Amino acid sequence: MDLGQLAVKKAMKLGADEAEVYILRKKITDVMFASEIESFKTVDSRGLGIRVAKGKQIGLHATSILTETEVGRAVEKAVKIAEVTPEDPNWNSLNDKFGKTSVKGNYDDSLKNLDYDKIIDKVIGGINRATENGRKVKVTRGALTINDSEVSVTNNYYDTQTYYGSYITTYMMTKAVEGGESTGAESLQVRYWKDLNYDKIADYAAEQALMYVKAKPIDSVKLPVIMRNKFSAFLFGFMLGSNINSENIQKGRSTFAAKLNTQIADERITVIDDGTMPNGVRTRAFDSEGHPTQKTTILEKGVLKNFIYDSYRAKKENVKSSGNARRNFNTLPVPSTNNFIFKPGTTSLEDMIKDTKKGLFIERTIGEWLSRPSSGEMNATVTHGYLIENGELSKAVKNVIIAGNFFEIIKDKIDTIGSDLSNNGHMYSPAIKISEMTIAGK
Repeated sequence: MDLGQLAVKKAMKLGADEAEVYILRKKITDVMFASEIESFKTVDSRGLGIRVAKGKQIGLHATSILTETEVGRAVEKAVKIAEVTPEDPNWNSLNDKFGKTSVKGNYDDSLKNLDYDKIIDKVIGGINRATENGRKVKVTRGALTINDSEVSVTNNYYDTQTYYGSYITTYMMTKAVEGGESTGAESLQVRYWKDLNYDKIADYAAEQALMYVKAKPIDSVKLPVIMRNKFSAFLFGFMLGSNINSENIQKGRSTFAAKLNTQIADERITVIDDGTMPNGVRTRAFDSEGHPTQKTTILEKGVLKNFIYDSYRAKKENVKSSGNARRNFNTLPVPSTNNFIFKPGTTSLEDMIKDTKKGLFIERTIGEWLSRPSSGEMNATVTHGYLIENGELSKAVKNVIIAGNFFEIIKDKIDTIGSDLSNNGHMYSPAIKISEMTIAGK
């Protein structure tokens, strides 16, 4: 009998009506670098969270010491917490549908044979690449994180089920050393070590720093805006993902509550949440409550079709969980997007630019996270952009602010949807051309 089953059994003996155990084991390797390696650290961590229910009273306790004795103490504390916690009138039950979805590309076995030298050689190769071909730049900051994890879930309805996952993320920041002040950056998130392409990352970051040495603000104006795929992935994922989260729906923090099966966006827009996507950054066989993951259509030809749920919020509405529960071992589950995908169109970025007489192409911004999903108001300060004139990228642009209303944009201002799907973390999008946005410049 494993630790999860032992903990559940003990909780039931102590008077719990239901019990759930979530165990997380992970090995994280972090490398920090600039023009040379600054630190290398590997940490093995583990933790167990026990959630119990006595009627409608819920208790949670966690421990990072995974011995039978310490886990037994954690169970006792969870039960005692439940006994003194006020009833939750919305409580129904723990997840009562365990299962695994068949998924591919969520774990890289080669990480087991990855040693210090292989990791350092790859990072140093990227650092050196940034200054190749006489490029007058230096690497100012960078990080590589390799996450190798094991998750298991048990409750009183089902035995333990386990999945393994790997995740690799890196970024590199550069600075031009001649001709003026300018920076560049690029990031990458992948599942497999073989897909970590430091040449591509370094080339992009270095060339970006060089191309923006003479960047300047432009006058305030309203123009068509083309968003690079990685930027649109974050912005659209952030604004839409918050509004289709069932926790926000139920707490009145989303305007979508009464809009299911209504047209809220351009009919060319289809968005899905997919926990089963091959090689997806958040692909997994089951969610943090043991519920099988799935592919959920959020928008279909602009019509709002679904929200995302964990078991608790699903049971409040008498609907099925969408397999979107996410948690750490010491927190309660909450609904969160898996792989959130804005489906691509058929137009290349190059053609999108060629078809624009005058506009603004945006590569990077800051402050976009300060946008307000509930109201739809979004804005960001452009740090790296280009003025588009007569179908070509012309002057480099920085320090202008773009603003618009997200709900109006997805309904009436989508000009073109690109074909170049890319991810920013677990959010995926192509480049998107918006017919008009307000640009506050000099």
